[in-house]
Amino acid sequence: MSTPLDESGQLPINHPDYEALKKEADRLRAELAALLLQRDDLRLVQGRRIEAAYLRRFGALELKVYEDYCECLRLKRKTSLLRAKRNRREEIDCSEIEAELDGEFASYREQMSEKLDEMNQALTPAESKNHLTEAGKRELKTLYRTAVKALHPDLHPGESEERESLLQRAMRAYQFRDLAGLRAVCEAVPGERGEEEPTLEALQAEVKELRRRVRSFNAELEQMKRTKPLSLRVYLEDADQAAALEAELMQKLRDLRERRVAFEQKIEALLHPSEEEL
Repeated sequence: MSTPLDESGQLPINHPDYEALKKEADRLRAELAALLLQRDDLRLVQGRRIEAAYLRRFGALELKVYEDYCECLRLKRKTSLLRAKRNRREEIDCSEIEAELDGEFASYREQMSEKLDEMNQALTPAESKNHLTEAGKRELKTLYRTAVKALHPDLHPGESEERESLLQRAMRAYQFRDLAGLRAVCEAVPGERGEEEPTLEALQAEVKELRRRVRSFNAELEQMKRTKPLSLRVYLEDADQAAALEAELMQKLRDLRERRVAFEQKIEALLHPSEEEL
């Protein structure tokens, strides 16, 4: 038996098939909201905690490896400049060469400064300024879930700038455990807008799009767990992995120090050649 349609050719909004689609759309929206919350928790909270803990554990050693690596590159370049001047029988001005090297390696100094900043942030995490009780943590998650469901563009396409701004405020408050700030955001969320019931075609399209987004976010979550900073968790939870990484970094330091000594010896020979080489 065919399904009766209304005068517009659509299923009546109280028809069981239409109601089933509405329930499916509601279920998918709730699932998507949960995935959004999980993604933001991994990115804004867990990921930053893991990165901070990793930097506190291995950051100084990694920084030393990078510092020695940069120094080796500089010594190698210095060797090349000295050799070129020696081959051309030009007078060697060490201050001039050092100034040239300073210009060439400015970007490395900037990267070193950035790494130092990361270390400092890891040692003094911003979230420590807002210590929460267990009840406060639960309220924070509940409020953030409410904000996401009301404001996130993946759940409400085409939202106003006001709602987008509120969502950004909510994300910052959640990241830094600012419970008062998140309460203020939720209080400022505009009320629900009255909307007409969607047509069957529109509802079918929405369900299809929601299913696509759920699949996409599940894939994104799996990818996040396999990449930094979440993938660094293994070095914090597995003693063998931590020991292996530490041994690897120590070996890199030994190798780099050997290279530094070799370059320093070459530079010394170029600056003070033997009589046979003159």
